[in-house]
Parts: sequence; C-alpha cells; structure tokens
Amino acid sequence: MNSRISGALWAIVLLCLPAAALADPRDDVLEALGKCAAIADDKGRLACYDALSPRAKEALAVPPEALARPPTKEEQESWFGFDLGGLFSGGSPKQTTPEQFGSEKIAPPPTQPGESPKPEEIESIAAGVTEYSFTPFGKFIVFLDNGQIWRQGEGDTDQAHFHKVATDNNVVVERGAFGSYNMLINGSDKVFKVTRVK
Repeated sequence: MNSRISGALWAIVLLCLPAAALADPRDDVLEALGKCAAIADDKGRLACYDALSPRAKEALAVPPEALARPPTKEEQESWFGFDLGGLFSGGSPKQTTPEQFGSEKIAPPPTQPGESPKPEEIESIAAGVTEYSFTPFGKFIVFLDNGQIWRQGEGDTDQAHFHKVATDNNVVVERGAFGSYNMLINGSDKVFKVTRVK
C-alpha cells in the first residue's frame, strides 16, 4: 500500500483517538478502521479505507460537546497512558503582557471560591486481562478489560509469564520516570516497561 495513503489513514486514526472515548460516532469509525486494518488483501484494505473516509471526515467535523467539561475520573483512567497535552485546558493561556511571557511552566494560582478544582492526576491503574499475545520477538501485548492495549517496550529484555487462561491475569500500570510506564503482572514485583497503543 502507498506509504502516503497509509500515513494519512493513521493520521485520521490518531486524530480520532483522544476524543474516541467521548463520542460514539468516533468510536464506530475507529472500530471500522480496525476492521479494515485486519484485511490481508491490499486492494480490499484500501477499498475499505476509502469507503470509511467520508465517515471519518464527518466524525472529525463534529466537535464533541463533552470536551467543554472537565474529564471524569473514569475518563481519566480510560486515557491513562496517552499524552493528551492541553486538550481540556485549551492549551497554554495566551501571554498578552511582558509579565506573562514564559509563565506557562509556573504553577497556576489557587482556585477561587466557586471554581471547580482541576481533576487530580492519577498515578496508576489496575485492570483485568481479557487477552494477551506475544510478538515474534517475544514481547507481550496485553488487552485489558477497560479497553486499553499495552505492549512491552522494545528495550525491555525480561520475559513475562502469564497464567494460561487470559482472564486469570491482572495487571497494575503505573507512571515511571521521564514519562514512561511500568507494568506489574499478577502481583509480581517484576517491573516491565510498557507503552500504550490503544
């Protein structure tokens, strides 16, 4: 498949991703794109993507109203592992005076009476495993019961051991150093470096 077409399709997927948890039409498009990706035949896969293109454009054109409110604790947990930047804060505030210039890294002033406090950042999540698999290079991919998918980091050389029945496994994913994430499997103290892929 042409790499430009493939890149454009992945851009559509990535643009849909942060809001996918908020809007059902976007969920539908993402799910359909996933089905297209599973088609082995190049022409069939491209035809599937072409057929979805109008739906993807439509889903992106409608701004989800849920973005106007702060995320709930459940939504934060479902996004754990994705860097959403200033998605809900509207990005950095405009710096309109010399005094404000360069102040984006300074802690904001405390909330005023009547203002709702900003949601507290979560440091870890616990979840059950619905499925797991291994890449040809022995790295694991874990599908969680909250819909998230995590994969073992390429630089992590440790071998993971799961219970044979996927649903008998559980994991804890926690923040690591420098924006990384660690996974603990079945209560073990062995730490695996992981990256969220969905």
